[in-house]
Amino acid sequence: MIPNTIIGLLVIIALSAPLSFSQPNVFEGRRIVDIRFTPQQPLDPADLAKALALKKGEVLTAAAVARSIDGLFATGRFEDIAVQAEPSGAGVVLTFVTQAAWFVGSATIQGKINAPPNRAQINAANQLTLGAPFHDEDITAAVSSIQHLLTSNGLYNAAVTPEVRRDQQTQEVQITFRIEEKKRARYEMPAISGATLLSESTIVHATGWRVPIVHWWRNVTEARTSGGVRGILGKYEKQGRLTATVNLDKLDYDSATNRVKPELSITPGPKLEVSAVETKVSKRVLKRYVPVFEERAAYEDLLVEGKRNLEDYFQSHGYYDAEVDFRVVPPTDDVEKIEYVIARGPRYKLVRRDIQGNRYFSTDVIRERLFIQPAAFNLRHGRYSEAFRRKDEETITDLYRSNGFRDVKVSTAVDRNYQGKAGDVAVTFRIDEGPQWLVNGLEIHGISQANREEIESGLTCVAGEPFADTNLAADRNYILNYYYSHGFPNATVQAAWTPSGDPNRVNVVYTIQEGDRQYVRDVLIHGLQTTRRSLVERTLRIAPGDVLSPTAELEAQQRLYNLGVFARVDTAIENPDGAEDHKYLIYSLEEANRYRMDLGLGAQVANFGTPSTTSLAAPGGTTGFSPQVSLDLQRLDFLGLGHTVTLRGGYSTLEKRFSLSYLQPRLHNIQGLDASYTLLYDHSLDVRTFASLRKEASVQISDRFSKSLTGMVRFAYREVSVSSIIIPVLLVPQFLAPVRIGMLSANIAQDRRNNRDNPSRGMYNTADVGIAGSFFGSQRNFARILLRNATYHHLTGQWILARQTRFGVIEPFSVPSDLLPTQSVPLPERFFGGGADSLRAFAYNQAGPRDIGAPLVPGGPASQPTGFPIGGNALLFNNVELRFPLFDQNIQGVLFYDVGNVFSSLSDISFRFSQRNPQDFNYMVHAPGIGLRYRTPIGPIRVDLAYTVNPPSFVGFGGTPAQLLQCNPNLPPSQLPGFCQSSPQSLGHFQFFFSIGQAF
Repeated sequence: MIPNTIIGLLVIIALSAPLSFSQPNVFEGRRIVDIRFTPQQPLDPADLAKALALKKGEVLTAAAVARSIDGLFATGRFEDIAVQAEPSGAGVVLTFVTQAAWFVGSATIQGKINAPPNRAQINAANQLTLGAPFHDEDITAAVSSIQHLLTSNGLYNAAVTPEVRRDQQTQEVQITFRIEEKKRARYEMPAISGATLLSESTIVHATGWRVPIVHWWRNVTEARTSGGVRGILGKYEKQGRLTATVNLDKLDYDSATNRVKPELSITPGPKLEVSAVETKVSKRVLKRYVPVFEERAAYEDLLVEGKRNLEDYFQSHGYYDAEVDFRVVPPTDDVEKIEYVIARGPRYKLVRRDIQGNRYFSTDVIRERLFIQPAAFNLRHGRYSEAFRRKDEETITDLYRSNGFRDVKVSTAVDRNYQGKAGDVAVTFRIDEGPQWLVNGLEIHGISQANREEIESGLTCVAGEPFADTNLAADRNYILNYYYSHGFPNATVQAAWTPSGDPNRVNVVYTIQEGDRQYVRDVLIHGLQTTRRSLVERTLRIAPGDVLSPTAELEAQQRLYNLGVFARVDTAIENPDGAEDHKYLIYSLEEANRYRMDLGLGAQVANFGTPSTTSLAAPGGTTGFSPQVSLDLQRLDFLGLGHTVTLRGGYSTLEKRFSLSYLQPRLHNIQGLDASYTLLYDHSLDVRTFASLRKEASVQISDRFSKSLTGMVRFAYREVSVSSIIIPVLLVPQFLAPVRIGMLSANIAQDRRNNRDNPSRGMYNTADVGIAGSFFGSQRNFARILLRNATYHHLTGQWILARQTRFGVIEPFSVPSDLLPTQSVPLPERFFGGGADSLRAFAYNQAGPRDIGAPLVPGGPASQPTGFPIGGNALLFNNVELRFPLFDQNIQGVLFYDVGNVFSSLSDISFRFSQRNPQDFNYMVHAPGIGLRYRTPIGPIRVDLAYTVNPPSFVGFGGTPAQLLQCNPNLPPSQLPGFCQSSPQSLGHFQFFFSIGQAF
């Protein structure tokens, strides 16, 4: 190999045309007048100065030329470098003639593509790494890979046309693959070889490549092809031929017919019977614990694994002495048998689990980490096996060692006849803690550019703290992550410790090599079509000159995803391996579909309170069926600003609701600070007494103060009105006329639940305060407060204690002279309660005050009572649930106790247990109950049965609305029709609910 210094000198001589080759050292010792690059050099000035050993005004040497060439090559930005020299007076002018390297700046897909494959699969298939070096042959490989993906999905005639654009300044290559998919091929009758033992029609049916009955061949897709092979294997598996093989040898494409003929070779193999002898074991258990079924093979290691699994299974069910062995019976009559010989032995019950010798950790801290569990409600025989015991010993050992007890020893004693009772087992973990090793002193060497205080504040191995190898490794990772996130990608850390002079004390030394710090040269953004560049730049919060932090890079990527307008956000550092300290940061974006539509269909069966025009005989409502349809249409990235316009509609027999909203997220580029503007139309019939109509316009500002704390301020201007009213006292014009409400409200929510859909720990608090007044243009004046507090406590195992309290009050003020204070608040604005999500003592919206025949006008005679709910101005609910495992991890049982009611006013809240009379509804209603929860991906399916201990009684009316109107309170009783007689009624004791999601 020729030394670089000689190469540099030869380059100078060879390219110096004006000089004779007989004077090779003519430039040695001359001053460098100028240094030029052709074409223009691409490096940042600081990186150029670092890479170039030649300086203007210095003496030229061949060694400096060679070092400069090496330094420039090390930056990674050059494919080739040559040096030309020519005299300039008494000096020399050097010209670096370079060929630039290229890097992948973006790779996008264009064209109409019907999945499969989807765009993400095509992007993955091109195998182009963002920011990595690019060569022309990469295009050929990418096109071939994409073409193969399209072909495997039946797009044999698809055309892939690459377009390459180059940016000389940034040395980026932006590649666009234009795809014309054309018609997808279909399957045709496969060619089948081998002793299949199945008919051709059975095999074809198993593939699913042909539509049943009509026998049309389906379109070719990669998933359908592989699924067809699995379908054939499944057919053989049903026959017990677990070792069958199905090979797809070829897919033969006929361009004339656009059909694909699969060629299959099949070896069915013998029937494989896996059974248990000496102990009865269900087929389901064998399939779960013997991997032969999953792997479709009978290898020795799979059989041994099945042996261990079955032993653990029986030991975990109380057969602690269970022994399992297996034998393979040679095939006879096309059947191969595998028999697991199982000796269960006696059955035991783990009744006690003790922990002894622990001083540093409490027994509760250790116990909650153990897998072995004594017998309980959901574990009849406890949970124990030798594997579990060894695992728990390792768990305790690791716990102590991570806290400085390097010499800890953990042993286990098993008493098979605890307290002389045969079958009862007690397990005792004995812990010999040994001495605790502590850090005596800590030294950190090598910090010169980073912040020493920030590094030291995050370390675990500090003076006086426990010393453990895991802590040493954790500190090393912490330091590396700190440097990595602060622009030092090449930092290294060496961790060492030595015993100090004191017993069980060590000195820890961290030696750091920081390396060079890297900075952002510029941020390159690609892929924007609709979205405004200013929005992306504000969201990134990364600017040229910032420290190149991969942590900040990924956080910016997440913020771009949070905009909700990008389907894909790729980020990378251009030329990541080059010796540059100033690097380009690339963001390649793919905008999401701007329109999104969701259609939902459903139905509800419950005890509804729909207003009736034919009968008033059931104030508590009747069981009914309500079909539901919903439609959400969203326009994302409106005006390229990341705003969202949403049209939302819902239609059912209970509610007709339509809204148009405009969401303006990230006000002033603050994440979590959003504004929304909404128009709402809502016609609800879920209250027995009336139908409500709400027309509303609102504006809302919300902010996320922290991960768990959010706040909102909202101003709503709405018109509310009621119809379908059949209670005489509500037929006066003051109640029938539409009411204009202007309300300013504020809400704050604290959510520390570990799971919003099915919480087991944490708390959830909300407070909503609002005021409506004439100063906002409101025709009614009242203040409203609604508070909620819910907590979730993990008791033991999977037992959860959940509770919730809700309190609300509406306080009217400046009441109109022609209304009573209790009548001032419009019906749709009052509190209504009862149902699966509030108070299970009542059917939906059946709690609280009811119509008792109040005067039509202040001071007038009382009207005919109907017993229909009219809502109240205060509420107090309390729910308590004990949730526990019932049959398995997916089915949960619940015991609950609900208490509360809706009250006429704040001063009427009472904790009394019973009614004073049929006109008194201001008391606490109690309802214990039981329920089931079945876990599903969309949340737990919930069934609750409540027994109302003290349901309210009231005076009702058994006639029709037309008859009710004939009961004029101004007439004497002797002149009233007979149907105007009131009848005593009451709500039922039992309430049944079926819904999705926890009650709270």
